[in-house]
Amino acid sequence: MGELHLQYVQELDLATCVAMTDAKGDRSKRPHQQSNPDIYLRIVERNKDGIVVRGVKAIVTGAPYTHEIIVLPTRNMTEKDSDYAVSFAIEIDADGIEMVSREAGRPNDSEAVLSSKYGQATAMILFDDVLVPWERVFLAGEWQFAGTLTESFATHHRLSCIGCRAGLGDMIIGASAKMAEYNGLDPNKVSHIRDKITDLIKYVESFYACGVTSSVFGKETQAGNFCPDPIYANIGKLLQGLHIYDMFKASHEISGGILVTSPYPEDMEIPDVKARLSEYLIGKENIPADYRLKVARLLEDITASYQGGWYSVISIVGGGPPEAEKIEIMRNYDLEERMSHVEKITGIKD
Repeated sequence: MGELHLQYVQELDLATCVAMTDAKGDRSKRPHQQSNPDIYLRIVERNKDGIVVRGVKAIVTGAPYTHEIIVLPTRNMTEKDSDYAVSFAIEIDADGIEMVSREAGRPNDSEAVLSSKYGQATAMILFDDVLVPWERVFLAGEWQFAGTLTESFATHHRLSCIGCRAGLGDMIIGASAKMAEYNGLDPNKVSHIRDKITDLIKYVESFYACGVTSSVFGKETQAGNFCPDPIYANIGKLLQGLHIYDMFKASHEISGGILVTSPYPEDMEIPDVKARLSEYLIGKENIPADYRLKVARLLEDITASYQGGWYSVISIVGGGPPEAEKIEIMRNYDLEERMSHVEKITGIKD
């Protein structure tokens, strides 16, 4: 079923989004224990035409721009949770589907150097007794496979998060070095600036290296596709999530308060104000104040604005929070092999 749908998507060149995260309700309870049974998306009816589903998927990136939704379970299930073990593909405009979306980036914001042009929309998708034809159903109550689907997607997603945040990290490194230079401090010669820049490089390149390693060590599945190495994908995502605030902090310490106190671009269009501020806001000689302000606004945009807050939160919880990554690392890491080395060297026999 999945292979046929993949061919269909490829032939028509369709864009898809993945709807995995449920509203979850009381986190101490399993899906079937929730007071509201629709807190997790569930099957409410099976008939000759397909399954009928009801509930919500809470965080769906890019949903407004796609043709189809790929629904996956958000966690492992027990037999009592079987109605929540559901996976399928459905058109974005199918009957009974309603979407509530946040806008992408900071459109029309003159200060937003990057996110006025680029951003990600995230949506909540409501399923109100949606009929899914059998030919589009991948999982319908087979609770034993819910965890496998969840882990497989999470591994791919965590690898993609590494690549995305490495790109963000490159911008932070470059802009921080540029701000130091425009402030008159050579990143290669001023020790405290050099230390912070090398910290930034260490954070970004360490999790990026894990992403590359995960890809190189990926293995082909029985279906013929490839799955990234889960250990390195989870280590990289864990490092990226743990260090996102360290990255922001380093860039702020390098750059100074101008990141959040610079004049609005509109203020710099007032002739008399622009002339005076352009004189006062120069750092290094021969570097126009406008250059310094543009770099400051870029760093403000990606580290200290609403968009910067979005990047920080999504870096931690997007693709799963640190605790989930630690669980996956321990689940996939061969501790027994490492302990066997100790047994061979020491002669210990448990």
